[in-house]
Amino acid sequence: MTVDLEAHVGPVAATEPVQGFFGNETFRVRTVAGETYYFKSGPGMLAEARACALAVGVPAPRVVASGTSSGVEYLIQRAVLGSPVESSDTAALTGAGRSLVKLHQIAGDGFGRLSAARLPTWTGWLSEQVGSLDALVDAGLLPDDHRARLIELVATRSTEPGRPVLLHGDLHPRHVYAADGVLTAIIDWGDALYGDPLFDLARFSIAGPDATTAVLDGYGLALTPDLERTFALYRAVWSAMVCRIELEVGGDWFQAHLDRIADDLHRLG
Repeated sequence: MTVDLEAHVGPVAATEPVQGFFGNETFRVRTVAGETYYFKSGPGMLAEARACALAVGVPAPRVVASGTSSGVEYLIQRAVLGSPVESSDTAALTGAGRSLVKLHQIAGDGFGRLSAARLPTWTGWLSEQVGSLDALVDAGLLPDDHRARLIELVATRSTEPGRPVLLHGDLHPRHVYAADGVLTAIIDWGDALYGDPLFDLARFSIAGPDATTAVLDGYGLALTPDLERTFALYRAVWSAMVCRIELEVGGDWFQAHLDRIADDLHRLG
């Protein structure tokens, strides 16, 4: 692919590769003027650019250009201030929770990823995710009874949110940036979707109780037993989705997700 970086960011002093998701490429771009940008290419970049534009009131990265070159999606975005938060960064994590409240007020036109067609119901979208795990079972990664239990739980315990709202889709501490204890940005929006806001919070709960409590405090939620069960179901679904994608792209990061699925299915009984 060919993209004229300097047309968007000015004269470039240096570029260097940055580790990213398998199948995508990311480069840090430093300009002669002393500014830093990121050039990202691969599936989901147009959706990421759209999500950043839609997330009004949320500190998302500023996208300066996006498009397709030689059939490959790309975006260029300005670097954000700060660094990923730690679990002890309570003020920044509470700020992230407040930002999620704003994000989850942005309504969509159906349920599902920005990069794909949407469905009319949330349960239908979840069912589509857990109903497409055959390759994981065939590969000997996901036990067939775990797949069957996921399908059953989605069908019997999912509830429909009042409306589809914008979600980050992969929220965890490495995607929450802060400087001097203050939230500066939420990054990496390539998995953005419209869905149940609790799905974002459930994904974040993988970070552990301290970080999750801080985010929930900012969001205005208390972790009740009912909410814990919803989180367990959504974590298991999210982990199965990640394993499916990991297998599709030829990755090998499965075990932590498979263990989480087993643990959360056990919690759900």
